[in-house]
This record gives sequence, structure tokens and C-alpha cells, in this order.
Amino acid sequence: DGSETEFLRALGRAIQERRLRLRLSQKELAQEAGIDRAYISNIEQAKRNPSFAALANLAIGLRMRLSKLISAAERIEGSK
Repeated sequence: DGSETEFLRALGRAIQERRLRLRLSQKELAQEAGIDRAYISNIEQAKRNPSFAALANLAIGLRMRLSKLISAAERIEGSK
């Protein structure tokens, strides 16, 4: 589904932008979130569709509410 792919791209970009804003490497975020670094890389590249639990853990690692992370992805998706 095209819209799902677009959202996954936007979500990956939102995660990456927040991670970079916090000056965290993928490895550091992986440690904070309890998620494998390669999995984070795949999410950022829209190669993986993260589970709800993974997203919740990423939000914790990114020091933001999950709802704010989703909103950031929706903003990115809507700006295209």
C-alpha cells in the first residue's frame, strides 16, 4: 500500500531527525530504547514496519511522547 509506505518513510525521517537533534547515534538510541541498532537503522530507512512496542520504546529513547512522534511523522508525510 502506497500510503503505508509513505508513512513509514515519514516515520523513519521523524525518528532520525529527533535522534540527530538530541545528538544521539543509532547505537546510543538503541541502548536507550532497548532495541537493536540495526533494527533502528532499518526503521529510519523505511525497510521495517516497527511494532507498537518498538515505537513506544523508541519514543522513550527519543525522550518524547509516542503521540508526538506520530504527529511529527504525520507532519512530514503531509508536507509532501
